[in-house]
Amino acid sequence: MERELACEIVKDLLPLYVDGMVSEVTKKSVETHLEDCTDCNETYRNMAFHLEMETPQTESFDVKRFLKKTKKMYLLYGLGGISFIAILVCLIVDLAVNRGLTWSLIVGSSCLFADALLYVLATGKSHKGCAIMAVISMGVFVLLFVIQITRYYLMGTGTVWLFRYGLPILFTWLLVLWLPVLARTFLKWKIWDCFALFFLLVMIGNYATNLITGDLVWEEVLHLQRFMGNALGEAVGSIVCVIIGRVQAWRKKWGQ
Repeated sequence: MERELACEIVKDLLPLYVDGMVSEVTKKSVETHLEDCTDCNETYRNMAFHLEMETPQTESFDVKRFLKKTKKMYLLYGLGGISFIAILVCLIVDLAVNRGLTWSLIVGSSCLFADALLYVLATGKSHKGCAIMAVISMGVFVLLFVIQITRYYLMGTGTVWLFRYGLPILFTWLLVLWLPVLARTFLKWKIWDCFALFFLLVMIGNYATNLITGDLVWEEVLHLQRFMGNALGEAVGSIVCVIIGRVQAWRKKWGQ
């Protein structure tokens, strides 16, 4: 005759029983005990209920994550395919009309730049801001070179402006964009402080751009009229961002 198990032993065996990791003999003994013991039966039902609740949630989360990733990859593949077709059509038309590669190089470079930026936006995780800025920096740099080579050397129009104007202005505005991103990523600045820095750098960038293009000379930098036209809006924006940042910090400090 089979010996009946004590409640303490059954409760110790229930986790293994629920997971199906007991022998047939033990399983039969536990089931016999559960038929007669209300306390152990209630413990078993609670344990089985929590297991049923946890398993679907985990599976549902995995399915949603898989579907999201699959949807994202199909979107990227679709955009890449559309870009490839667009570049191919432009190359064919350019070769047929101009008997060579001219404006299609600019279109192709722009499509590749946009695809690379979208890919980083969709898949980037850590230091996403720096990754986006790296793609923008390299993409605009390459695009400027392609425009200069295409227009001057292949199409015979325009002048050699790349080294005189293009690259100095590009580096100036890349610095304007990079510094707030680096401050946010590595120095952990507050978002409003980053905006304040950005507006301040935009003000400097406007002056630098005008100096590079010859629209402004050093003697006019401190003139009030030049300040009103080149820097007033940015200066106000920077001050407003600093005030908002300080107000939020004050409210957070005294609201606790």
